[in-house]
Amino acid sequence: MADSLANPSVVEANGIDEASPDLLKNTPSNIARLEDVIEHCKGRQMYLAQTRSPSDGGDVRWYFSDVPLAENELAASFPRTEIVGKSDYFRFGMRDSLAIEASFLQREEELLSIWWKEYAECSEGPRASSSFGKKLDMAEDLSSSKGSQSAQLYTFEEERVGVPVKGGLYEVDLVKRHCFPVYWNGETRRVLRGHWFARKGGMDWLPLREDVAEQLEIAYRSQVWHRRKFQPSGLFAARVDLQGSTPGLHALFTGEDDTWEAWLNVDASGFSGVISFSRNGIKLRRGYSASQSPKPTQDELRQRKEEQMDDYCSQVPVRHLVFMVHGIGQRLEKSNLVDDVGNFRHITASLAERHLTSHQRRKQRVLFIPCQWRKGLKLSGEAAVDKITLDGVRGLRVMLSATAHDVLYYMSPIYCQSIIDSVSNQLNRLYLKFLKRNPGYDGKVSIYGHSLGSVLSYDILCHQENLSSLFPMQCLYEKDSKDLECSPDMIDQSFECSSLANIEKNDSTMMTKDIVDCLGEEILLPNPSVIEGHVEDKSSVSTKFDVAAEDPMQKSCREDVHQSLNDFSGAPWLEESGSGETTEVDFVVSDGCWEKATEEENEEARDRDKTIKMLKEEIDSLKAKIAELESNNSEDIGENKEMLMQKPPMLQKFDQKLPLKLEDATKSYTPYIRYTKLEFKVDTFFAVGSPLGVFLALCNIRIGLGKGQDYWDEENISEEMPACRQMFNIFHPFDPVAYRVEPLVCKEYITKRPVIIPYHKGGKRLHIGFQEFTERLAARSHVVMDHFSTVRAKVLTACQSRDTDNLEGEENVKEKEETSYGSLMIERLTGSEGRIDHVLQDKTFEHPYLQAIGSHT
Repeated sequence: MADSLANPSVVEANGIDEASPDLLKNTPSNIARLEDVIEHCKGRQMYLAQTRSPSDGGDVRWYFSDVPLAENELAASFPRTEIVGKSDYFRFGMRDSLAIEASFLQREEELLSIWWKEYAECSEGPRASSSFGKKLDMAEDLSSSKGSQSAQLYTFEEERVGVPVKGGLYEVDLVKRHCFPVYWNGETRRVLRGHWFARKGGMDWLPLREDVAEQLEIAYRSQVWHRRKFQPSGLFAARVDLQGSTPGLHALFTGEDDTWEAWLNVDASGFSGVISFSRNGIKLRRGYSASQSPKPTQDELRQRKEEQMDDYCSQVPVRHLVFMVHGIGQRLEKSNLVDDVGNFRHITASLAERHLTSHQRRKQRVLFIPCQWRKGLKLSGEAAVDKITLDGVRGLRVMLSATAHDVLYYMSPIYCQSIIDSVSNQLNRLYLKFLKRNPGYDGKVSIYGHSLGSVLSYDILCHQENLSSLFPMQCLYEKDSKDLECSPDMIDQSFECSSLANIEKNDSTMMTKDIVDCLGEEILLPNPSVIEGHVEDKSSVSTKFDVAAEDPMQKSCREDVHQSLNDFSGAPWLEESGSGETTEVDFVVSDGCWEKATEEENEEARDRDKTIKMLKEEIDSLKAKIAELESNNSEDIGENKEMLMQKPPMLQKFDQKLPLKLEDATKSYTPYIRYTKLEFKVDTFFAVGSPLGVFLALCNIRIGLGKGQDYWDEENISEEMPACRQMFNIFHPFDPVAYRVEPLVCKEYITKRPVIIPYHKGGKRLHIGFQEFTERLAARSHVVMDHFSTVRAKVLTACQSRDTDNLEGEENVKEKEETSYGSLMIERLTGSEGRIDHVLQDKTFEHPYLQAIGSHT
């Protein structure tokens, strides 16, 4: 609960109370503490019934508005009328009202003082900005200088911690009288304290606005009905003039001693276009009273149902947290994940009431939280797509852009990283928010992914151990399987293939040329140091270079390469020349680059002076290009560590010192995705209406632990396993987007039908049951025929061999066959010999193609 229950004197400078984490836990003990706090609070005594009048009561109820407040709009400016409209405000549950009232009573004087100041500002008329609006603007300006717009919303939102209501999904800020969502950036709603009520027309008591209710409360405490006198209408009553938005508004109190009655009325000279008064006015009462209508309306029934659910959520602790990750379509105007999750929450609650025992429901509950990863994500390509969109059938094109394009963005190596980061960061942010309000939580955490959201969630779960991986769709862009057999680094491929071939040919001139072509002229240069049949000493040539100009990295690189070349010169695969002498290969290193020379193969050598001059020119050019390479170097050498390990050992150290040039990096670019570690362990992963199966199939991926090459008996098959205790794939039979998953886990499940999910009213639909009956009948007939055939074969075999012992031994061996690798993976993903694919039941009388339209959504 709010900090006022623990330390009411703790208030921040901005007027927003600071919450105590321990008291934010929504447990029965905290609810009992609320009731105790209210009963023993001194402020509570003032609101108890002080007379025996039927119109007197002490039950205070809190309400929230149906229409959200505009940005920077003060709560005191609403409602416009003195009596709240019946469908304009809705009641909080009884226990939520207890929580809000307990916090209010602890700081009543302070909160009323702030409230009346805000009300005074609204009464003076519209202003350019208010003190509260200035505070909000200053906070937003400060945040905008530190981060993006979405970041500042999250930062400012974290400061708003109030009284938890509606199962912990919302909180109430008593300073501003706002009700705001906790786990998503939603609309803020006005909160109203209902203490005085009016009944007009029907049987329902509607709350009065706080300013009118406070004036009536002052008149009540002074027992104004003892000062009655005849009114112009002839009624013997005490008149109390009220300051409100309606001119001539007043209240009339009648009665004697402890029995009184009151009416709200307006002078004949006044005008009210909203309040319709009867002869004596509108009946008033102090304290909340339930509706006395024998036939409640649908709105009242829905209100009661909502209150019951809120009361249930306030008493039962959360033991299972489920994050709902949406798929495509959230950019559409009418798409609202929050409303969809709210409907899902109501459906699951009704199913729990129907199928669970009261003991099970009192023990724990499930909290569903929407994960809006697309709402705040801005991709640079969206603006370009909008500019090139044609005007013809524009509405259809906009719909496709807001739906199907999200799949294309995920399949793009440019935007995949942003999408993965958005989902991961949102999941972690929501979980940390939940922990702040439920410290010490040790229950389950699951992920419910719909459509594309299931693919994104699965991708993240498969990379919780290795947080870096190739771009998921990279396999789709490979030309053929031969390209996949080589290293992803094309520089490695060129070097290994070309250099080894050239060495085997023992053609030093061509070898030098090919290596230059592979590694780039900027890195490898031919060594013209062979002069007149004499090979210069490596040290003598290297001393000609400007050693003083070397930096430590170049010096270290040169030393490593010298060591590598010494190993290289003794390589056993160097061929011998035709004369039986070994061909020497000499390497000269200078300024981080190396040159290669061979034995004299040409008798007509160039002049020594000319050679030295050319060498100096090459050295100057090399230094200039090294400086350019260092200035353009922005690559992270650590990211290429895995690829460096694939090179020959003699070149690993060298490659670590010498980063790739930008041009070469572009040629050999392979996109990698960095994944974020989740702050929680996933218990169950629900893939609903998921195209996950087709994504995995197109990438030649199977679900496993990486030991199923022999089992799948296919080339280029890779395996991955999501980091969760169990996984379910749920789909509608006519969903055009959904695919099965089990055949990618265990090939024996190809012929097995998905598990049919029972109808929510129990059992299976008529046509489903009939279909299963015919299939079972056909299967049993097939089994019987197979059994007869097997028995006949056994009899013939026994008659021929008369060796029944060997026959029984063979049968036992077959029965004791080992469980297949795929079956083990099914057990790994289900926790037992369960199933992954589950199918919903389609309606009895509806065309499949018509159902396909709405089956996915």
